[in-house]
Amino acid sequence: MSGHFAYPLALMAQSRSRVRAFRPLAEFLRAQADEGVIPGAVVAAGLRGALVYHAAFGHRALLPRRERMTLRTIFDLASLTKVMATAPVLVEHAARGALSLLDPIERHLPETARRQVGRIPLHRLLTHSAGFVPDNPIGDYGGSKRALYSAIAREPLESPPGSRFDYSDVGYVLAQGVAERRLKRGLDQLAADLIFDPLRFRDTRFGVRVRDRGRTAPTERVRGRWLRGVVHDPRARTPALEGVGGHAGIFGTAIEVGRFCQMILRKGMHGRTRVLSEETVRAMTTDQCEGNLGVRRGFGFDIDSPYSSPRGSLFSRSSFGHSGWTGVSLWIDPEMDAYFVLLTNAVHPDGHKDLKALRSEAATLAARAMRR
Repeated sequence: MSGHFAYPLALMAQSRSRVRAFRPLAEFLRAQADEGVIPGAVVAAGLRGALVYHAAFGHRALLPRRERMTLRTIFDLASLTKVMATAPVLVEHAARGALSLLDPIERHLPETARRQVGRIPLHRLLTHSAGFVPDNPIGDYGGSKRALYSAIAREPLESPPGSRFDYSDVGYVLAQGVAERRLKRGLDQLAADLIFDPLRFRDTRFGVRVRDRGRTAPTERVRGRWLRGVVHDPRARTPALEGVGGHAGIFGTAIEVGRFCQMILRKGMHGRTRVLSEETVRAMTTDQCEGNLGVRRGFGFDIDSPYSSPRGSLFSRSSFGHSGWTGVSLWIDPEMDAYFVLLTNAVHPDGHKDLKALRSEAATLAARAMRR
């Protein structure tokens, strides 16, 4: 069976003891929603190839009217775009020989030539070690992509390339540009062809279909209108990117994000279909950083850094994942053969919140439930 209707049946087959094991997680998330930390959440947990928990809590919308959260709610996945689209597209095509991650940026984006930015090797974009500021000025995004890349090249670097870890969306915007130039397709189409279609996603894509906006979790109000099915990240909404950013733009459901996690656990396989090469998965999920950076990051995934709160206290040190500004996160543990997806729209209705403690506790409770 496949599609939305298979998942409730799969969960019904789980033992009552498994459901009881997840009760502390359920109580915690209900309390967080009741206290206003998040409007609501949808979680999905997988263990040894099976979906073992899938549940919705609280509300997906509080304003302009309350709407209950549902399992099929679509979320703005924010920076999960980096690991579910941009990084795998670039790394997989490097594994296939279409480019090299040692290439300087200027080889693919001539707008950066004769600037320090142009000499940075592509792999530094994926580990946030290129020296960029977290975000370049939003005014850079007001025109074409060519103008955007030229503007980025003119901006001073925060630090010398390779000297420091600074989490930055700028590198992933350039990674998108490299992939699109080299492969002559938009990132949305590249991601669909490589990842989304082979995984048979129905709801995970850049942007949201008009018919699905009603079940999409809203984020913030911008110029008097609630963003619903429109990417929250302000740079991704600009004329240069039009909703498709290397750093943000994907929307999706917890069940489909879980399917992506399961593919990563299976070293790139989905059933009998190879989605990503083992080489790509290994490069994305093992440490690619020099010791001086003080963090462990793969080409995309976070392994151990100041952004690792979704690990909690029980997932192993070899586990990895990512989070996103809107309130989303995923974490994958190959030692446990498990994953945990937590999707919220915590920016609704009144802006960003620090979710480090929530993510950590939720992950700890999920891992404890799966260890029983």
